[in-house]
Amino acid sequence: MPTRLASSFALPPPDDPLRPSYTTRRDDHQFAKQYANLYWLRLVVLRKRVLERARRKWEGAGKLEGVKTPPRHVKRLLEVENGKLCYVVGTVYVDMPLKPNVLEDLARDHHITAPPPREKYHSASDEIMLEDESGRVRLVGKQMDEAEGVFVTGTIMAALGAETSSGDFEVIEYCFAGLPPQPALKPAKPDGGEWVAIASGLEMGSASDAADVRTEMLVEYLLGEAGEAEDQDEAVKISRLILAGNSLARPDIGASASEEPKKIKYGYDSSLYTAKPTEALDAFLAELAPSLPIELMSGETDPTEPTMPQQPLHHALLPNSAMYEGFTARTNPFWCDIGGASFFGTSGQTVDDIFKYLEGDDRLGVAMQTLEWSHIAPTCPDTLWCFPFTDRDPFILHQTPHVYFVGNQPRFETRLVEVQPAAESEDQTVKRVRVVLVPKFSETGEIVLPDAAYRAVTPGATSTKTRQLAHLAQQLHVLAQRTEQLEQLTAVTAEQASYMRLLGGHHAAWFMASQRIMTPGDVVEEQPYAASQQQQQ
Repeated sequence: MPTRLASSFALPPPDDPLRPSYTTRRDDHQFAKQYANLYWLRLVVLRKRVLERARRKWEGAGKLEGVKTPPRHVKRLLEVENGKLCYVVGTVYVDMPLKPNVLEDLARDHHITAPPPREKYHSASDEIMLEDESGRVRLVGKQMDEAEGVFVTGTIMAALGAETSSGDFEVIEYCFAGLPPQPALKPAKPDGGEWVAIASGLEMGSASDAADVRTEMLVEYLLGEAGEAEDQDEAVKISRLILAGNSLARPDIGASASEEPKKIKYGYDSSLYTAKPTEALDAFLAELAPSLPIELMSGETDPTEPTMPQQPLHHALLPNSAMYEGFTARTNPFWCDIGGASFFGTSGQTVDDIFKYLEGDDRLGVAMQTLEWSHIAPTCPDTLWCFPFTDRDPFILHQTPHVYFVGNQPRFETRLVEVQPAAESEDQTVKRVRVVLVPKFSETGEIVLPDAAYRAVTPGATSTKTRQLAHLAQQLHVLAQRTEQLEQLTAVTAEQASYMRLLGGHHAAWFMASQRIMTPGDVVEEQPYAASQQQQQ
């Protein structure tokens, strides 16, 4: 029988061919190996899907308007003939002058200050290439110039066109692997199903008092202790909490980063390290774990390897919450089944890195495009760190989830992606995916509540919404100001005043009202929760 601790940090099950485990093995940590194997594996696996889709789309009479002879498939890029219509499959490479280059960085004088990181690598000088085992060719044409948010290094693509006199490949059309098969959605419960709360970017240990207040309000809401009766009834339907990374704030060591570290014989330098953020996260999770199952994903700012896929947080960091069976530390990315629907998500690094390659500001479109590519992290290992896998590419999608969420995004966005099957395809089921961008909770005070079993993937229904808790922090600030005024204008003892500060929020308002200090006009009224309007495709 496994202990409670073992159940919270259990070993992963054997690899599912449709859902490979993101828990790494010892051999995966051998960084002396080359990353060329990862690109080759990606091309071998996805080439079959891309080629099958390209044949259905372009081969056969009448598939291409104005073309009498169907194009043929050329297996090697260097075997393309000048002026003859054909299609090829390969790996996209975007040559970007603004992209960081390790060799150029090493060639510079070490005394020169490194430039600040760029928000975007995109520029007008970018060139798009397609390569395979034989070589590389530059892609040109109107289709390449007009496409936005499509071409990223590491994706596998088929291109239809012909070689020009200059040796380039002029593209007429292109296609990717598309969405992989999707499991059938289990029937919904008669009561309308269960809700899943998804939050990201708690950033415990940040210097913001408002972030701490939002976290306290989040606990009260999830436990059904906040809001009116309607909100409490809704909280009862929440069956699980998923924390999509960045649960701990990035450490701010300030000026001490440039100073010579002090040599300490025992203990640690308190100016460089403090355990309070980890203790606060542990206390937060331990308060919720007895009542609500929790899935804690690793994130960019969390104390684990930054290399993708990120491994779960060690149980020694969270000793109190790890004792509960309902708490589980997870990898990033992460698969799970809840209420008959499959959930898949990341902590946001994959979309953030792809976002740098593209000109626009459509993060939701980037997340949707990863489904079309059948690959969630094509920029690994070019500009996003990952392990040098030699036997698999774990970022390839072999199954389409019902709910796909991306954490730590600037704002909440959602869309229902619906893909009709091709006429020649054996699988005639319609694929529906609810794509959700989860905002940073420390900045917005929002959590996302997709329905686990029914409305999350049903068109026309209000399936995903947020709960805004930031206004409660403003109420607490108002109450704190009034407490200070009451200390000066009334005969409230110092002991009572300190007790009011300790209680905070609604409890402080109740305490002051019970002491007959506040008049009815002074009571702060509850503001309604703000729900974001979802978009439907």
